[in-house]
Amino acid sequence: MQVKLSNRLASVAKLVLPGRSAADIGTDHGYLAVHLVVSDICPSVIATDYSRGPLEMASQLVGLLSLDRQIDLRLGEGLKVLKPGEATTICIAGMGGFTIRDILIASPDVLAKTQRLVLQPQRNAAALRKYLADNGWKIIAEEIALDSGFYYEIMAAEPGSMSLTDTEAEFGPLLLRQPHPLLEQYLSLKLADMEALIGRLSDKTSPDALERQKVLIESAEHLRQVLAKLPK
Repeated sequence: MQVKLSNRLASVAKLVLPGRSAADIGTDHGYLAVHLVVSDICPSVIATDYSRGPLEMASQLVGLLSLDRQIDLRLGEGLKVLKPGEATTICIAGMGGFTIRDILIASPDVLAKTQRLVLQPQRNAAALRKYLADNGWKIIAEEIALDSGFYYEIMAAEPGSMSLTDTEAEFGPLLLRQPHPLLEQYLSLKLADMEALIGRLSDKTSPDALERQKVLIESAEHLRQVLAKLPK
């Protein structure tokens, strides 16, 4: 039985190292973990969640498909439920960039034995990319997924070194070098949102509103420059 993944999780699954163990941190209902096993991408997956309710839902799905021997469900926070070396790939999807960063920081022993990270931040992707660059990780692949009208950034990183400009941290170094088919429309939507917010602030005169408007205008101009430089 195949489990149909959302475009977001399907993009995460594509970046997992095949033929090796993986961990799905914050597994929710267990869809990604099940997909990795039944699609023969991974022989085994550790699926974790800090909430008992979602983990029980995942347990029902795993039991229904008789995958108990291949999917190990664990209740706990972040990477703390893993032993170093248990998972070749660690997937963390659907959390904020700062939250993902803090999860990684909290378990250096586990991280030291991990061969690949597959991360999908809901926001603050730039902060996450900067953390990776500053802590011995190199981004080796990036994706954009369009799912139910929303765009999601996905990145895979392996131990290594890289340096990032502020622009690369914000928009993705590989996405800028080898533009993704969805990159231009994703950035154009972000620009439209910025311009709409600038318009709503145009009649505000408080110091905070004026400062916010100034920052947004600068960000919008930077985004226009990035869009203009994308290869056609």
